[in-house]
Amino acid sequence: MAKLNKNGHWFAFAFLALLICAIAFFAPARVSNMQLEREAHAAAERIANQIKEEPGYLFDSLAKRSLAPRMGELLEQMGYGHRILRYEIYDRNGKLAFTSGNSGLDLNQEVEPSGPEKTSGKESADSTVQLYRGTGEGAPDYLAALSIPISLGGTPQGELTVYLDQSEQARVLAEYFGLIAVVTMLLLAVGIAAPVAFAWIRSKEQHQAEEQLRFLQDHDALTGLPNRAAFTKLLSDALNHMHRNRTHIAVLCVDVDKFKEINDSLDHSGGDVVLREIATRIRTTIRKGDLFGRLGGDEFAVALVEITNLADVMAFMNRLVEAMREPFVVDDKEIVCTTSVGIALAPGDGETANVVLKHAAIALTRAKYDGGQRMCFFERSMDKALQRRRMVEHELRLAIGRDEFDLLYQPQFSLETEEACGTEALIRWHHPVHGKIAPAHFISVAEETGLIVPLGEWVLRRACSDAVKWENPLTVAVNLSPAQFRDGDIVEMVSNVLKETGLPPERLELEITENLLINDTEEVLQKLKTLRKLGVAIAMDDFGTGFSSLSYLARFPFSKIKIDRHFIQMMTKDPAVKAIVRTIIALGKSLDITITAEGVETVEQARMLREFGCPKVQGFLYSQPIPASEAGHAKPKVSTLSKRPSAA
Repeated sequence: MAKLNKNGHWFAFAFLALLICAIAFFAPARVSNMQLEREAHAAAERIANQIKEEPGYLFDSLAKRSLAPRMGELLEQMGYGHRILRYEIYDRNGKLAFTSGNSGLDLNQEVEPSGPEKTSGKESADSTVQLYRGTGEGAPDYLAALSIPISLGGTPQGELTVYLDQSEQARVLAEYFGLIAVVTMLLLAVGIAAPVAFAWIRSKEQHQAEEQLRFLQDHDALTGLPNRAAFTKLLSDALNHMHRNRTHIAVLCVDVDKFKEINDSLDHSGGDVVLREIATRIRTTIRKGDLFGRLGGDEFAVALVEITNLADVMAFMNRLVEAMREPFVVDDKEIVCTTSVGIALAPGDGETANVVLKHAAIALTRAKYDGGQRMCFFERSMDKALQRRRMVEHELRLAIGRDEFDLLYQPQFSLETEEACGTEALIRWHHPVHGKIAPAHFISVAEETGLIVPLGEWVLRRACSDAVKWENPLTVAVNLSPAQFRDGDIVEMVSNVLKETGLPPERLELEITENLLINDTEEVLQKLKTLRKLGVAIAMDDFGTGFSSLSYLARFPFSKIKIDRHFIQMMTKDPAVKAIVRTIIALGKSLDITITAEGVETVEQARMLREFGCPKVQGFLYSQPIPASEAGHAKPKVSTLSKRPSAA
């Protein structure tokens, strides 16, 4: 019923079109008959009036049979001569007095009358007309029998019957009404064709739009791959088939390593080009029957169906590595992409699509946490570790709002005087349930979730606020995260904090690691130079643990280099490490860069660093991290100045 109501206007339109067609085909014949009948009545009236005006023709015809043909002369004068097939004269008693001949007329097919025709004049009021179709060879197509009563002075004199050929009139009417029918049909065709064509086009567009909508509901608009919902359904069907056939399925979550950095280095559409090309390359690695989809962002999913052993998975991984080996060329730039892959095996790691995908995603998280560019199979312990990390993330978000953090300060001392010359701010988390939580347990989570940006800003503001209160104008060092350079305006943030707290810029030292310089070096160096213009110092932390590219030191004038604690701990045991530490200190002197040694814990380490000419140190030998109230007047726990230096 709903469908009938929906299409009711089309049914009405079709009925109207059929009605117009029927009228166009059948009405002309009816109207033609009416016109022929009207023309016959007009002829009858005219003949009656002419006889009334010239009664001699009638009297002669009735008086003497030989004079009857004169009636034909009268009809000829009236212009009907070529149309008169026969005429008959009857006397007042109804007896046939004369007939002009042509007795072969067949009058057996009378045309259906169109109704009584009224004419003017009393004499013609009783005239009757009958229409006929001619039959037989030589017979006219249409003819009319005109029965004209004749009276003079009110006295009936007889009756004249004239058989009038109407073929020519019928032909003209047929052509006229035929033309009207053709025009009507053309107009009807146009009137129907236009809305029908419009409706068809609109219906086709609507159908295409619905098809496109259905496609977009199940597919990713960028790559055309099944989206997460569609892939999950396909995987569910494959798992049902797996259970029936007792086979195995490997589900792989594939993620592009550091895709955000890649996307930021390209134009606005460059990242999309890379994702489409990655999808194309992965598609070439799967077998017929395997499933492939895009879960979102830079994450794809592959399901290797009907596998028999891990060799099938490793074969796919080899194909994937080979496919990703070639650089991607975008806007004349060559981009090298690597992937991390998390793998879950069904039914061992789950029997439903959601569970297997979840476990593959957990394995992927572990692969990326381990540095990326690797694959990792799901293990049950990963799920617990991920839950712990999610709990830390949740608690960390709450802690930022509840102000559960505090800062301690690691004093830095001059080896020459053993007086405090600076401090390094160290964050601590005072959890209301778990107590003090070391940075190693939450900083990595803050980095991954982006919470390091608001947390880092809090640390900077708190450190500057504390330092401005110290009587001894020591410098305060604050560590910066790569995320603060990537996700925020680090220059504006530092400038605003200095203005808000009133700390002189020369007392602030910003520490970065070499990891910050690996990607987008030019952009990062430009931001660092802008920070230097503010008057703050820039220090490279943990020097020697990363790539330690000397080109960084040449391209940017760092204020300080901090030697990683690992080198300090090993230099008294390993001559090679000892030589490295000596070289770093000499390098700093030649470049006029201050050197600070971290993690100094023994007197022997301090004496050796003093011998190498290291100007500054920090470590537990001299002081543990202390609160802000003590940092302004920190004193070393021990003194090594009285000790004579040993041979290096």
